Amino acid sequence: MHQSSGARVLTESRARGVKPRRIARKVFDGAGLYLLVTPKGGRCWRYAYRFSRKHKTLSLGIYPDVPLDRARSRHEFARNLLAHGIDPAGLKAALGKHIFLATMREWEKAKGRMLALSFCSHEGNRTK
Repeated sequence: MHQSSGARVLTESRARGVKPRRIARKVFDGAGLYLLVTPKGGRCWRYAYRFSRKHKTLSLGIYPDVPLDRARSRHEFARNLLAHGIDPAGLKAALGKHIFLATMREWEKAKGRMLALSFCSHEGNRTK
């Protein structure tokens, strides 16, 4: 089954309910984001992408500590880096895991503020 890059197939309940099997498996959400489920039941968000004609993988966090919506936000952050010619895994290696995660969180906060401002401006336009 082939999914288009914009299609989202995972839900929070499906991510929670995926049963481990004898071998590790990938449960895809779309555009390279997937939940890796290990035989022992561990779950980790990963992003598979290509950079400089090489296949690469970026770990985005452990489920359920990182829920689906946050994994999607981190995935969007990594895709944004790629769009600007920056390798997310290379940046993570250069900055270190903790600084990279802090940068990702700041981006999420800024994005949230932008959405809130956008929502407020739409609300203001509706009342006029």
